[in-house]
Amino acid sequence: MFLQAYPIIYTGVYGFTPGERGLAFLGIGIGSILAFVIYLAWDHYLARVGARPTPPAWYHQEEYRRVPLACLAAPLLVLSMFWLGWTARPSIHWLVPMAAAIPFGIAYLLVFMALLNYIVDAYEIFSASAMAAASCSRSVLAVALPFATGPMYDALGIAWACSLLGFVGLLLGVIPFMFLRYGAAIRKNSKFCQELAAKKEAQAQAQGTKGG
Repeated sequence: MFLQAYPIIYTGVYGFTPGERGLAFLGIGIGSILAFVIYLAWDHYLARVGARPTPPAWYHQEEYRRVPLACLAAPLLVLSMFWLGWTARPSIHWLVPMAAAIPFGIAYLLVFMALLNYIVDAYEIFSASAMAAASCSRSVLAVALPFATGPMYDALGIAWACSLLGFVGLLLGVIPFMFLRYGAAIRKNSKFCQELAAKKEAQAQAQGTKGG
């Protein structure tokens, strides 16, 4: 829904041709490259922590290894939406709203990578099913929500339509922080995680019996 503002802004406000309008998406590519660098830096840090003789307790919690990247991305996602909405006007140079794509590119890719990796770490042998459920729900929303985009921008205008997305992003941005704080408790209520814990416990007991 955020990206569908681009043709409205760059054609309707700034008079770009379709070819010129496509260049407005370059900022997302720049942001994605920066997100990749951030991800590599975080992964390198995790590798160094894991190589210690006694890694800290937080290292063994899935939330603290994966979710911090999403916590970094959430404010950037909200910032990009308000930035684009309130700077897209003829009196402001087109480079200003176009630059909002950079934090958006960082944010969407970090959220995506952080939470997909978190699903894999949290569900382990059941991660394929968890990933399928996440992908299915994401695809259903991706099909349905764009139908509301045109009427939303027509009714609210560019600034307030982007602001509405920003406010929704602000609410959803709380979720990574909740997982960071309550993720272990949430996973304990999952039947898949309960079964996984039981399998691990049975395996540990079997190894203990062998060792004995």
